[in-house]
Amino acid sequence: MSIISYFEQLVKYAQPRSLKIYLVLVNLLLTIFAIWFANVGLLPFAKVSDFAVFVILGLLFAAYRPGWAFLFFVGTIALENINLAPESLGVALRPYQFFAALTIGALLVRAFQKKSPVKFPKMNLADWAVSIFALSGFLSALFALEKGVAFKQSVVALSFVAIYFLARTFIQNLFDIKRILPFFLSSSAVILVYGIWQNVRFAKGLESFEVMPGRPNATFTEADWLGMFIVSLLSVVLAVVFYQNKKTGISNFQFPIFNKFSIPQFLNHTFLVLLFIVLIITVARSAWLGAAVVTIGFLKIVLIDGSWKIGPPAGGWKWKKAGQAALGILVSFVIALGTVTLFNLSSFQLAQRVQSTAGLQEITISCESGNSGVPQEIRSVSELGQYGCAHINLEEIESEKAEGKFVSTTLRPDPNVDLRAQIYKKSWNKIKGNPVFGIGWGNIGKVLGTDERGASLNASNIFLEVWLGAGIVGLVSLVFVLGFILIKSLSLFYKGGVEEKTVAAFVALGTFAVLVPNLFNSGIFLGFLWMYLGIAVSLLSKDN
Repeated sequence: MSIISYFEQLVKYAQPRSLKIYLVLVNLLLTIFAIWFANVGLLPFAKVSDFAVFVILGLLFAAYRPGWAFLFFVGTIALENINLAPESLGVALRPYQFFAALTIGALLVRAFQKKSPVKFPKMNLADWAVSIFALSGFLSALFALEKGVAFKQSVVALSFVAIYFLARTFIQNLFDIKRILPFFLSSSAVILVYGIWQNVRFAKGLESFEVMPGRPNATFTEADWLGMFIVSLLSVVLAVVFYQNKKTGISNFQFPIFNKFSIPQFLNHTFLVLLFIVLIITVARSAWLGAAVVTIGFLKIVLIDGSWKIGPPAGGWKWKKAGQAALGILVSFVIALGTVTLFNLSSFQLAQRVQSTAGLQEITISCESGNSGVPQEIRSVSELGQYGCAHINLEEIESEKAEGKFVSTTLRPDPNVDLRAQIYKKSWNKIKGNPVFGIGWGNIGKVLGTDERGASLNASNIFLEVWLGAGIVGLVSLVFVLGFILIKSLSLFYKGGVEEKTVAAFVALGTFAVLVPNLFNSGIFLGFLWMYLGIAVSLLSKDN
């Protein structure tokens, strides 16, 4: 096939999809400009009048095409640290909340006119559980220490439940997933590149817009949230890999070089490399653990392929396919790790960061003398003073050296381990005192205190956080929804065909992607988590 013929085929392939391509490009621009405007101070809007005009234009757009507004909602779902509303209004409005509100408003108007563009799904047990979760926050607020704060945060919780039902309404089958996937992945690619850009800027001593020096947070409020998002993104990419491998291994374009390695495969593994790079440089250990669990789960899914029997490839476990999948992931990870090391994308000693998972943390110290005698391991930074040394941040290394100080490293017990233990103890003691109603959303930080940045601490576990914020009713509701998703996905995987197995793989991997990191974090109020729950329940419903 000649080059001209190849491009003719490419054009023919793109023509029916030209509108979708334009919308994806607009989605890319929205993501890029939202990040840029937030960094240079153009967002949030300074004037209420400017914001009002923006809202009116958005309402007109959503009224014209509610489906397009939903696609941009999906595309902006990870823009967590960008606020649109003027500070004078006293509320924060993230881009995805803006598009969600527009879409819901447009749907209500269309439904009133009996011209709804979508079919509203029937309520099932998981939907009722989510609804009860929303109401449980208001019930707990009645018994909260600061009722006003608790009621306000319960309204916030209700807005995330609205996101759940929005996703539940628009995403009802695998075709709908294919429709939104380009929007989610394209904006995710921008976020990944932005995360790398942050660390490149930090390494050069330039403004990096990072909350914690040397740890990219991209469009999230902290690096751990970015890590959690990346694990969820990993589950999506691996589900795409699973689907494409089940359907066909042949490229859409029969160009000789692609006969062995198709365009989708190349894009998948390129995305994996980019994803692993950012996952590594976030140095979010809970996300690393989550990624390991998701990857092992994916390989297990490929291996068993719906069968419990060991036997010939036709009916038994797929050892060859699992080995090929493992090799592909390993190669992508090695390339990512090599890139991080070669271009010095992280100022952290990654091996030491892994070691700190076992309880030890490497810290940088500055000493008056090169022969200070600091031991290889200390119990606390308070011991450094007797050696004429002090604990310093990474960005202070060059200035300390310029002053003639001697910079080195030592080990100490990871303070996060002790801090987390104290948080768990305080949380559990508070739960024992308020086991039924909890203490209400927004009151948790007042009990647990703040970190070194002055930010309120959370319960460092999603289940403890929900129990404290919404009481036992909220906790049982959340556990029921997660259990519903896991049981239904396992049942579908062992009974279904290619598309059913793909749906089950996506749902199961996604559940572990949000669950494992949240065993050490409290990311209950993250947009992508509630969007995932809505999609998962919708795909597993009998009607679909």
